[in-house]
Amino acid sequence: MDNKKHNSPIFRNCSRRLWVSLLCSGIMATGSAWAIEQPSESSLNSTELNTPLQKVTIKGKVTDSNGNPIIGANIVEKGTTNGTITDMDGKFSLEVKEGVIIDISFIGYKTLEVRASKNMNVVLLEDTELMEEVVVTGYGTFKKSAFAGSASNVKTSKIADVPAVSFQDMLQGNAPGVQFSQSSGQPGASTAISIRGMGSFNASNTPLYVIDGVPVQSGSINTMDSDAGLDIMSTINTSDIENITIIKDAAAASLYGSRAANGVVLITTKQGKEGKAKVSFKADWGFSDFAMEYRPVMSGAERREYIYNGLKAAALRDGESESDAIAYADEEIDAYAPVPWCGYVDWDDILFKKGDHQTYEASIAGGTDKFKYYSSLSYLKQDGIALNSGLERISGRVNVDYQATNKLKLGANMMFATVNQDVHAEGTTYTSPFYSSRNCVVPSDAVYYEDGSWNREFIRNSDRNPLLSATYDYQREYVTRSFNTVYAQYEFVKNLIFKSTFSYDYTNTKGKDWSDPRTSNGDDDNGYMTTKFYEYKKMVWANQLSYKFDINEDHHFDVLAGYEIDDQYRDYLSGAASNFATADKNAISNGMTTQGVSGSDRRTRMVSYLSRLNYDYNNRYYFGVSFRMDGSSRLHEDSRWGNFWSVSGAWRIGEEAFMEPAKDWLTDLKLRVSYGVNGTLPSDYYGYQGLSSLTNGYLEQPGISLSQIANKDLEWETNHNLNIGLDFGLWNRITGTLEYYTRTTKNLLMDMPISMTTGFSSYLMNIGEVKNSGIELEINSTNIQTKDFTWNTTFNISHNKNEILVLDGMQTEIASGSQIRKVGESYRTFYLIEFAGINPETGAPQFYTNEKDANGNYIKDITEDPSKANYIATEEHAEPTVVGGLSNTLRYKWFDLNFMFSYQFGGYSYDNWAQKTEHGGDDLEANIPIYYRDNWKKPGDITQYEFFYESPDVPMSDYKTTRRLHSSDFIRLKTLTFGFTFPKNWTKKVGVDNLRIYASANNLWTWAAHDYYDPEAVSGGTAIWGTPPLKTVTFGLSLNF
Repeated sequence: MDNKKHNSPIFRNCSRRLWVSLLCSGIMATGSAWAIEQPSESSLNSTELNTPLQKVTIKGKVTDSNGNPIIGANIVEKGTTNGTITDMDGKFSLEVKEGVIIDISFIGYKTLEVRASKNMNVVLLEDTELMEEVVVTGYGTFKKSAFAGSASNVKTSKIADVPAVSFQDMLQGNAPGVQFSQSSGQPGASTAISIRGMGSFNASNTPLYVIDGVPVQSGSINTMDSDAGLDIMSTINTSDIENITIIKDAAAASLYGSRAANGVVLITTKQGKEGKAKVSFKADWGFSDFAMEYRPVMSGAERREYIYNGLKAAALRDGESESDAIAYADEEIDAYAPVPWCGYVDWDDILFKKGDHQTYEASIAGGTDKFKYYSSLSYLKQDGIALNSGLERISGRVNVDYQATNKLKLGANMMFATVNQDVHAEGTTYTSPFYSSRNCVVPSDAVYYEDGSWNREFIRNSDRNPLLSATYDYQREYVTRSFNTVYAQYEFVKNLIFKSTFSYDYTNTKGKDWSDPRTSNGDDDNGYMTTKFYEYKKMVWANQLSYKFDINEDHHFDVLAGYEIDDQYRDYLSGAASNFATADKNAISNGMTTQGVSGSDRRTRMVSYLSRLNYDYNNRYYFGVSFRMDGSSRLHEDSRWGNFWSVSGAWRIGEEAFMEPAKDWLTDLKLRVSYGVNGTLPSDYYGYQGLSSLTNGYLEQPGISLSQIANKDLEWETNHNLNIGLDFGLWNRITGTLEYYTRTTKNLLMDMPISMTTGFSSYLMNIGEVKNSGIELEINSTNIQTKDFTWNTTFNISHNKNEILVLDGMQTEIASGSQIRKVGESYRTFYLIEFAGINPETGAPQFYTNEKDANGNYIKDITEDPSKANYIATEEHAEPTVVGGLSNTLRYKWFDLNFMFSYQFGGYSYDNWAQKTEHGGDDLEANIPIYYRDNWKKPGDITQYEFFYESPDVPMSDYKTTRRLHSSDFIRLKTLTFGFTFPKNWTKKVGVDNLRIYASANNLWTWAAHDYYDPEAVSGGTAIWGTPPLKTVTFGLSLNF
């Protein structure tokens, strides 16, 4: 992009989407900029040039070729930083020296140089090259029309008006083929992103993250064991991001080789622009709560009634008389559901609260033709909906570029962040606020005794008071991250450029897990402190030589060659101590008893050689080829090197002469095809080596035992990717992309069963194969576009089918909990006893036996004995059939409205909670889910829930059945944002270029096929035990000077 093109604050924060829409309307596709009443340079004589220039105030108006005012156009005195921007009417006023040259520019239009005059009326014409969307690949930036691969662009200009607390908020629903899952909704919790399905069983399924051209660490960086984790992307300020590109096929991803099998997420941060300094400030505040009612349980009175009836029914079942059954229930009820001294307790009011968040950000950007800068500072604080749940971050960034000479360019991107995270226990721990409030702490349990001291006698939870634990126990992570990149770029001759980039990413995490002696977690040990340190260092040195040249004007070549080193080091240290003299002096050094010390350090290195050739003929036919060779220390030297490559081609059919008759309505048509191979490394750093462990042997004497068998033949997993895409444009209002892909992972790392005589049951080998195939569609539409009103819509939908082709070469199916890995089926196919409903006469649960006949078909006989029912692979699987999003942006004068729906259909989730809550009376001390209101009560009742009574013959909580399998279909109003930008003639009086206030909400409304738990509170096909996605409401303002 020409350095004279400016991206003004007005445009960035209040009018970008409006004017991008105007640019896309095809008002005037060709031509050069022109001005009215522009004096000719030849009319100036030498006397005028030598006379000292006086300062004058020039005024004018900037419009497009249709006469519409251009808001936020840059008006700059050439060679200086003296400038201004146009107001809401396209007008400007600037004091300059008489007769100087003025640069007038706006993104999407050709820059105009005009001699200054007192009254100027300027018309800017569209720059068709600049207007065109570009694709950033990390190894070059390409016009979308010339790109043959598959990539989704998420420009922050399109979603700038929608506040995003986390990085994942920016992507969800905005990119087809991309899915998200979280094991927890706590602030800062790690998020798993999947691009085009699951491609590995034992290696990583996480895409490669690249920031400003440098591959970085991804995933969780927490030291402590927690379901939430701590996502390293929590260290990034989302407002620093300029653009996100998601690469999904091999055409560009293969240049990243062994790390790109699961796609690439490319993040480009903001850079400075030529012109006067632009200062921006943003602040917002908000609150959060459950997005859906969270697993509701019966109230104290209702629970007491159900248990009373269950006790009575059990006595009648055992042959007691009606009067004796009533007497039995009267005698036992207070053991399970007494009325506490304080009245029934709503533990949701005790353990949960409304979360809150606040953000403050400031940035400055500007520069000259030689030096450009962008700098920011931000503060973020989030408090979760439970006690001891929150995140606090301070982050800063400085990006600079310096054109030292006409050949040498230098630059640096520097980021620093400190993050503190508090997390509460999740999973099935008795002091977890979610598990305890939904299972083992009941309304009959008081928080305190009558004398005000803590209650330590719970009906089911023994002495474990969850509020007491939340008050004194804690688990915290302290993160410091410094991510710095410097580069030097030298142009030997025109377009022959050598670039060397060096990056150093340092992350230090310290974790503390304190169990206070006043709580059930720490009283046995008189306090227990665990402290862990995790240090991660990543050094990347990348060198690239690129050359672009033309032959006979029609033949365009782009050649690149490179060499890279990626060196990673991890250091881990853990210590634990107990027996503290006082609870408020809980540094680990104050523990009188050392419980254990452990540690490890690991280092891995990868060396890479890469090359790429792109060719196009007449900007119509495109061909590309790339090759990369990676060598990794994670594999044996005989298998260390992997070769990864791609070929791609594109044809701009719309540019052919035979398409001229359709130009009026078919404004663009391009066909793309790519095929290539990239890979995945084993997750284990030393997976190919034979390893031994030090152990306590006979009489506690140190000993050595074999812990891993060597496998020198271990190789890369390889992903073979085919992508066919069709890009189209209609009436200069609608653009779209339709893609079909296949992604086959070969040499899949799997555990192969081996003889137990080896001392091991399995052996990691490259033997499996899995395939993903699917279709993606994205459509962008400018529905209405006038001077005062615009309405834009984006719709995307994707379908992915996952299929196991080969397992370990010996077995065709391997059961794993509630799921099964079966050849010919999806990886996450469910494996359960098939539930046959409730016997309407007796209220007993029924099951299909599912014995097989001679032809291999299931026999649907019904039994009430679950031991006679066989587990089967169901037709349902966790992967949804379709996922997508629908977003709309509307603007009327100073008002803007943005809303986006996300959706998924065809997937299922298994409710793992049912093993604790689906007891049907077998665990009368526990809470009772409200779905038991619809249970069987008398002969003839048709229901899905059994007769509720004490000690049932078949406790449903003991059996994994299809009753626990629920559709995960949903439609969710993911974001809703309303904003107002104050008119320019209001704000300029106080020296503000732009001022916008807004209100925004996330997860405001949800329709779910099964609404007892949140359909997005699912990980790997199983409902999570922790914090679900939250509804957030945010109020804020942004202003630019």
